[in-house]
Amino acid sequence: MPNIRKTFNFRDGVQVDDSVLVVKGDRVGIGTTIPEKSLDVRGNAQVVGIITADNSIISGVGTFGGVKLGSGITLDATSGVVTATSFKGDGSTLSNLPTSQWVDIDVGLGFTSIYNAGGNVGIATTDPRTGLQIGGNVNATPQQEGVGISSLGDIKATGIITAIGGFSGELTGNVIGNVNGTASNATLAATATVATNAQGLTGTPDITVRNINSAGIGTIATLNATDFTAPTLKGYSTLRGIHGSTTTFAVTVAAKTSAHRYNGQGGSNAFLIDGVQAPFLILTPGRTYRFDLSDGSTATHPFRFYYDADRTTEYTTGITVAGTQGSAGAYREILVTDTVPTVLHYGCQTHALMGNGIQTNSNVLDTEHNSTVRGTMTATSFVGAVTGNVTGNVTGNLTGEVNSAKFDTNASGVFITGVATATEFKGNIAGPVVGNVVGLVTSAVSSIGVATAISLGIGTATANSKIQIVDSSASSLVIGKGGAVGVSNLELRYGGGASRFSTANALDLINHGDGHFNYFLKNTAGNSFVWHKGNASELMTLTDGGSLGIGVTVPTHRLTVDGTSKVTGIATFGNAVFIDGVLTVQDATISNLVGNVNGSLNSSSGISTVTHLKATSSIGIGMTGSGNAFSVHSGVQNRFFIDGVGNVGIKTTLNTPNIELDVLGDAKVHHGLVVGVTTGLCAVDFSNCVDIVAEGGVSRAPLSYMLPPKVSNAQRNSLTSRTGGTVPSGAIIYNTNTNKLQVWNGSSWNDCF
Repeated sequence: MPNIRKTFNFRDGVQVDDSVLVVKGDRVGIGTTIPEKSLDVRGNAQVVGIITADNSIISGVGTFGGVKLGSGITLDATSGVVTATSFKGDGSTLSNLPTSQWVDIDVGLGFTSIYNAGGNVGIATTDPRTGLQIGGNVNATPQQEGVGISSLGDIKATGIITAIGGFSGELTGNVIGNVNGTASNATLAATATVATNAQGLTGTPDITVRNINSAGIGTIATLNATDFTAPTLKGYSTLRGIHGSTTTFAVTVAAKTSAHRYNGQGGSNAFLIDGVQAPFLILTPGRTYRFDLSDGSTATHPFRFYYDADRTTEYTTGITVAGTQGSAGAYREILVTDTVPTVLHYGCQTHALMGNGIQTNSNVLDTEHNSTVRGTMTATSFVGAVTGNVTGNVTGNLTGEVNSAKFDTNASGVFITGVATATEFKGNIAGPVVGNVVGLVTSAVSSIGVATAISLGIGTATANSKIQIVDSSASSLVIGKGGAVGVSNLELRYGGGASRFSTANALDLINHGDGHFNYFLKNTAGNSFVWHKGNASELMTLTDGGSLGIGVTVPTHRLTVDGTSKVTGIATFGNAVFIDGVLTVQDATISNLVGNVNGSLNSSSGISTVTHLKATSSIGIGMTGSGNAFSVHSGVQNRFFIDGVGNVGIKTTLNTPNIELDVLGDAKVHHGLVVGVTTGLCAVDFSNCVDIVAEGGVSRAPLSYMLPPKVSNAQRNSLTSRTGGTVPSGAIIYNTNTNKLQVWNGSSWNDCF
């Protein structure tokens, strides 16, 4: 068929050869009459040229001679090689990969290489954190087991590094095994096993080790050690304790072993210091030593410091305590100073001999045991007993007892410039005596005087008067003939009395003899005995003329009393008695009482008979009579009174206005009640009340009527007798509902009209 090039325009509904080519709307179908896409081809298609598409979806198998995606990815159909700029993502499911990824970078060297110029390489890990990491991250916290090699050449391993050819450079960490060769400077070795040779160390290296286990003899010029475990040091020149701030010991508790100093004595347990059974500790002044008590084994063994192994006295100076023993953070620490006792002991407060001794290297001898000094002892002060001979001068005070002493002095005697205390002094005492003299002066003394003293104090070092006696309980001065105080003596005493008025602050003047107690005045006119209160107020005066005044300075009678007086017994007066104030008499018989009685006339018991009694104000019986002319009983419910105008009140304290008799309660008249007439004609008679003329001439005729009780039907029906029964027959009320008088006939209420 000749080639015909012609342009066709298909419109909707064109179909060629049935289903070969169909144009339906904006869709074209080849091999189908119902195209589902813009171009729907049912069958094989061949395109010679370039297909450009925004997106390509192939649901079946596509065969391509080669595929190129952009400029970065190429799929070669002939060689099967996929070439890409970079590969990313999870490659764990890829298969048929080459067995080797090594690349021969420099052909001809005889080996190939693998490299990663920009990251880390990991073996046995998916997360390498160093240039080459095998296993875990050794830099992690907590540390993981593995090996890490940085790009700078640093190697860090948690396992054992074995080098056949040797090590060059610094080693950090524990070295297990022999170190053969020359070490210029070994900084730290956890355990260095020292053989009998010098291990090839040459020169003068500085070596710091934690533990040295030597089966033979080691010769070391200078050794600085933190801790020794049961060593024997021979031939050393010096041992130096380096000053530091705080050193910590770990304290635990375990059963005693033969390594314990007190094994078989005291308690069965031992304190372990850093795992060692109760070692003897040597501490250095200026350092704080902390004993860590957080281990649970110490919970029931209170750790303490003592002056001796017997735990007689606990040492508490410079001690700091934290937490609860046996719990995290608990410790007890001691600050060692130059004044700490040279020897201390650590032990359990509850169980004996669990610890050991402590030497502090201080310069203080502080012990509870006897001390023997075979040389010369020089001290600023001595406290306690001193036995043995004292050669030389003793300067200072001896405050204790001297059982026996011999003083080799010159002929002038013993000179004591301080305080001398002795059981007995024999011989002359020359010079002033400063302090107390206790005991008897048995030598013949014609007189004792204090020639130049300003004052003499007994019981006080600073007397505030010429003679002063001080005693915190009681002081007394005794003058007389007897030996005992209470026999033939005069006692002037302050405080300490046993009688009723002799109190702790009372002054007593006591005649312990059988004679009189005499007071004498010089026979001079105008002299008096005067008792004062304070500096000026006279309490009582007895004049030279024999007049006694109480409360007055100059009495005008034999007895002059200014103020209220009380006589509890019988008082007999042979003449007139003048009383300017109030006289209170328990019981008196008075033939004639002239004058006014101002105030109350009281009688606590018995009967007082008064022929005529006139009260200008009020009379009270059982109460104060104020307010009313006559009152009986202090209780309101039992009160009876008559006021000043004749009104009477019963069981009340107030009268209702215009009421002459006010009774707060019931009233009963046995014979009759009469109003307005002289003689009643019946039990209740007020028939003549219309003629009553009240006080002031006022007629009461307008009030001549009677009002019965006014009640409603409901109130009437609730009426009862006083005893609770029915209303008595003849009862009269005024019904406010019917406005009529009603009478109860015993069964019903009936209107009166």
